Amino acid sequence: MRKQIIAAVMAVGLVAACSKKDAPVEAQAPAAKSHATAQPHAHAAPHGGVVESTSQGHLELVATRAGGYRVYLLDDALAVRPVAGASGTVKVAKGGHPDVKLAPAGDHLEGQGPEHSDDHLTLVVTVVRDGKPEVARFSAHLEEHGHGGTSAAPMQAHDHTPLHGGIVAMSGDTHLEVLSLKSGEVRVWVTDAFRQPVPLAGKKGMVEAAGATASLVPGAAGEFLSGTLPPADGEREVTVRLPMPEDSEYFIGFLLTPVDAAKVPVAKAPADGAVQEVTITVQGGYQPSEVTLKQGVPARLRFVRKDTGGCGDELLIPDFGVRTPLPGLKETVVDFVPDKSGTFAFTCGMQMMKGTLVVR
Repeated sequence: MRKQIIAAVMAVGLVAACSKKDAPVEAQAPAAKSHATAQPHAHAAPHGGVVESTSQGHLELVATRAGGYRVYLLDDALAVRPVAGASGTVKVAKGGHPDVKLAPAGDHLEGQGPEHSDDHLTLVVTVVRDGKPEVARFSAHLEEHGHGGTSAAPMQAHDHTPLHGGIVAMSGDTHLEVLSLKSGEVRVWVTDAFRQPVPLAGKKGMVEAAGATASLVPGAAGEFLSGTLPPADGEREVTVRLPMPEDSEYFIGFLLTPVDAAKVPVAKAPADGAVQEVTITVQGGYQPSEVTLKQGVPARLRFVRKDTGGCGDELLIPDFGVRTPLPGLKETVVDFVPDKSGTFAFTCGMQMMKGTLVVR
């Protein structure tokens, strides 16, 4: 079915960048409670794995390259639930891979399957306890000993932090980051669920703005897709059309401001006793994604949302006790005093969109 997702300030459909439409790997499974019906909350992983919501709370999966699986049953507060009498299976979305049975082992379920050669896998975990099934679908990054490992950690699944200064959206497990240049060039980076580049050979699309159309083709270095529209100095609506595995007619619209166009400064240096103010645009991510504040001076962050829905609906700054809704297409003012120095995160309710506060 033709799908239209518009990530822009428009009357018709705005992108819900974190709403995921994943189909089950095999037969229909019992419906699990999703973030669309639950209150937004963070998915910290108590055991270094990947956490997903279910009808009974949460499941945390720790998978290793050697084929080992540990599944923790967690409640809404991410505390471990009992596994006595529970059983389960792990289904790997890979042809010829056998289902792996899970059995209680201490405070979790455990199973062993064949060794994996892939870095990234999609898995479906089914757990049954007291006759009640719960199902979760995971996109897992595999390391030698699990997800944490000792090497540099990859980005979490569906992290929407812009890597190139653009705007991020997704279709299934595929992410697009779109950047507009004043010259008229539009660049599109295509990445997987963990924001790792996918091959662009043979991938083509179209980009449109103000009645002009240009082909999107791999750039000279093959790092991104590129198309050139007429030059622009100010914000304009840009539509990207790119066939996706889930939708051959996929397209998405943005309101993009060319990165080298003149912009109003977002930060105001405070005078003695004044409030320091920063304006942050929210549209599939935070711009700017890093903000510097002066310790002890009252701060006022103005979050201007240019989209609706998705995980941008809530803002968390846990180190300063901030948790507040961010209504779509509105400005929300957040006041607090950064009374300690250091680097602190601010995120959406699901911790997919991330930014940093640097307090000095």
